[in-house]
Amino acid sequence: MAYIGFLLTGGPFDSERWRTAYELGRAALDQGHEVSYFHYLDGALVPVADQTLPGCSDSGLYDEMPTEKFQELIADGADVICCGLCVDARGIDAPADYPEGVEVGLLPDLADIIGEADRVVSL
Repeated sequence: MAYIGFLLTGGPFDSERWRTAYELGRAALDQGHEVSYFHYLDGALVPVADQTLPGCSDSGLYDEMPTEKFQELIADGADVICCGLCVDARGIDAPADYPEGVEVGLLPDLADIIGEADRVVSL
């Protein structure tokens, strides 16, 4: 089986990149592949718990918040790492704001993913 890495730079409400990353990762896990995510720049906001988008949360794209979808991936074996510098720059309190299983790392973690993955998808 393959090892697929994802670099996610878009925030949770500025585009559908997080959803594309989720769906591709979900499909890869379902096929037995190993999956890792590195959340960089505004992507560090995607797995923050307890987010809401009033007026849109019950329609299509946001019927489940991004953090809920990534928690499913973690439960199924995906690694989710957020850039520590990006976390700090955005005022995220990692122990309080991230659910269990979301790790905080640095660019060497991204370098490891890029070096070890069979394919890397950047969104």
